[in-house]
Amino acid sequence: MKPGAIKIKMNPEVCQGCRVCEAVCSLNHFGAVSPSGTGIRVEEKEQLGTFNLFVCQQCFDLPCADVCPQNVIARNSYSGAVEVGEECNGCGACVDACPYNAIVISAVTGKERAVKCDLCGGLPVCFNACPRQVLSW
Repeated sequence: MKPGAIKIKMNPEVCQGCRVCEAVCSLNHFGAVSPSGTGIRVEEKEQLGTFNLFVCQQCFDLPCADVCPQNVIARNSYSGAVEVGEECNGCGACVDACPYNAIVISAVTGKERAVKCDLCGGLPVCFNACPRQVLSW
């Protein structure tokens, strides 16, 4: 599989800001609905009723991994998704390096660590959960 070939496409013009994608993502990964611990983020723009969506675009060159001092960000050889290892110390270097503003530091697991989309191992749960079909491959 070609690295970076699978990624989530978004249509922000259709998004109503319901944040179901955020809820199912955090529930699937951490067992709790937590807006601070999700691999996809919905933020309302200044123009009320319009939204920005932020999700990892599974870059070919992995700028987040290049700056990680713990070397815990890597591409999964099975799914092709870029994943953050459990050993992450939450330093935030990857947050600054991400060109898509798609990584956050969260303490949803009890300790601070980087959280980003990992494509749920191959079939993102946010796809089917979105009532407006904002998300696609």
